[in-house]
Amino acid sequence: MDIDNISIVHLIINSSIFVQIVLGILLSFSIVSWSIILTKSMYLSKIRYETMIFLKQYSSSLGVSNLYNMISGKSTRNSVVAVFHRGISEFNKLSKKGIIDRVLILQNIERSLEIARDTEIDKYNLSLGLLATFGSVSPYIGLLGTVWGIMHSFIGLGSGGQATLSQVAPGIAEALIATAAGLIVAIPAYFFYNKFTGDIEHLSNKMDMFGNELLNLINEKLFENEKRLDTKQ
Repeated sequence: MDIDNISIVHLIINSSIFVQIVLGILLSFSIVSWSIILTKSMYLSKIRYETMIFLKQYSSSLGVSNLYNMISGKSTRNSVVAVFHRGISEFNKLSKKGIIDRVLILQNIERSLEIARDTEIDKYNLSLGLLATFGSVSPYIGLLGTVWGIMHSFIGLGSGGQATLSQVAPGIAEALIATAAGLIVAIPAYFFYNKFTGDIEHLSNKMDMFGNELLNLINEKLFENEKRLDTKQ
């Protein structure tokens, strides 16, 4: 092979079957990985925007009941919207049952808020495990292809007599392509896995803070009702 005319495409086409299989696996990892990255990027951006809009609505709302009625008609509720809806729904359910014990009401609502938050986090974490797997496994798969390619080249040299640069270079180059491919898959997978994990943690903190704020608001309302009842008696 003329060393001056070596190209990456030419090396891949003329590589051993094993190296081509490794590159095919890494290509499939890359396609799935970027599909997850693009989908998750758009999804989490949408969630962050919805969270920001709702928090503005909540801070400027004239009443919790009006806001609850407004979001009840939505088919999907995410992040703090889901937490708010779950908490108020639980409060309404307990009120309809005639439960007036403030501690019991707050305990049930707190559990509902935690369930809503955990459900949301599980939803956001979906498919992130695959990114972590691709990020950790891909370099090793690429390295396996490299080791095999180099080994294959040296076996060929051993049976072919004296080694020259033109004989060694193509085999070594084709082997190193597998390592490069593994890194090309792993680097964005790891980068976006860490980014998405940070974004989800930020959303989790938002839901926690909002849940505590909502719980305090309900506690204040219940306390006022208790005082009113005591005054009447």
